[in-house]
Amino acid sequence: MAINNSSENSLQLNEVIVAMVPWPEHGHLNPLFLLSRFIASHNIPVHLLCLTARNHDLKKRIHGVRRNATDENLYFCDLSVPTTEAESDKDVLLEKLGESICEKCHILSKNTNRLVIIHDCLMITYIRDLHSIHNIKCYSFHSMSSFVRYSTLRQVIHIVDEDQEKLIEELGDEFPTVESTFGPHLEEYIQEEREWKLNSGVVMNSLRELEGKYIDSLSIYAEDNMPVWCLGPFHLLLKSSLDLCNRSTQHVCLEFLDKQDVNSVIFVSFGTTTTLPQEQVNELALGLEQSNHKFIWVVREADDERLDMENNSEGKDGKIVLPEGFEERVEGRGMVVRNWAPQLEILGHPSTGGFMSHCGWNSCMESISMGVPIASWPIHVDQPYNTVFITNVLKIGTSVWNWTRREDIAPAAAIEKAVKTLMGTPEGEKMRQRAVELSDKIKNSVSHGGLARKEMESFISNITNN
Repeated sequence: MAINNSSENSLQLNEVIVAMVPWPEHGHLNPLFLLSRFIASHNIPVHLLCLTARNHDLKKRIHGVRRNATDENLYFCDLSVPTTEAESDKDVLLEKLGESICEKCHILSKNTNRLVIIHDCLMITYIRDLHSIHNIKCYSFHSMSSFVRYSTLRQVIHIVDEDQEKLIEELGDEFPTVESTFGPHLEEYIQEEREWKLNSGVVMNSLRELEGKYIDSLSIYAEDNMPVWCLGPFHLLLKSSLDLCNRSTQHVCLEFLDKQDVNSVIFVSFGTTTTLPQEQVNELALGLEQSNHKFIWVVREADDERLDMENNSEGKDGKIVLPEGFEERVEGRGMVVRNWAPQLEILGHPSTGGFMSHCGWNSCMESISMGVPIASWPIHVDQPYNTVFITNVLKIGTSVWNWTRREDIAPAAAIEKAVKTLMGTPEGEKMRQRAVELSDKIKNSVSHGGLARKEMESFISNITNN
């Protein structure tokens, strides 16, 4: 099946066209890509407006899954941003990207009765020229958890909440602050978001069975009774994303898992934006070795945090050095994977019994939906809040290293303890049982007739009929 490489090649008058405007980093882009495929499956043209390099990655992913005819409704609109005198200025690059997005949206708007724009909330600053398009409806997308959004909003506008006050009292300094996670400008962003007029609703990367309390609380403080849709977990929207058994090429780590006992392996991965210092890599290796538990460890350097306009980051060679003799000593018990591993398939494998993670929200959603408890090791931004949610609210995980000591190297002993707690204690087994119960609720909710599925269909109805 051919992939639609260009949105302009297929322009025709449509009742509704959807334009996806992601923040151009993988953690934000991935859920919107999956949402794009879901919307396209309803016979709605969806145009993904993204940097050429990012779209290149996504096209390769389409080739890597079982596709269906509805993917013909997905169009990749490649945006290239010239890098001249301001090559290293991220704000300037984003301004230019925003200009390109607005130009493309103007073109799309002439070929439809209604242009629906679903944009990452962080792009508001850069797409203000959209207000000149008369036939648009805009929906703001939030890639982070409702718990994070509520917890940070509460710190900025001082919402009274006895439950969270009790939690903060229990955790003391361990409860993250806006200053230690998002920095000093969050209040400015929240004000800018509240002043954004082109908003027909909010899309959350969540579901009510998981975060109902915080979703309801956010709705109370939404401007003008703004409708809120919870459309996660995005990887469960399409059946093909769940069909883990039908894989054309089996990754070597899946072959390793096929030989292991149920719930016997811990998966270790820190996402695409984290590079651990060499000293920390050494301690992590020692901790895994001393735990005597089976593991799969994804070792990679972070993607370049700059907005790479031309280069494809996928498959980048890792330069991280493991301790001498480590892989030989753990052979048969542990596996090291360089750069990329099929995370969702690993988490969905019955041999995987735990996940040591940076606690990015996409990883949390994948782990919870697969019934896998988490050894949480937050690195930055929203991850410390996610850790609190996982360990203290849902109680399906344990903390590897205290957020207040984030500047220190976590010793091997702490890593060994976290692995043993999650994988070899009654406490860890209780976490696993709670995770499995949540997984069952989530899968029931996204199945036909479930609450999350009904909410998804309600959103489709809203963008097509209203």
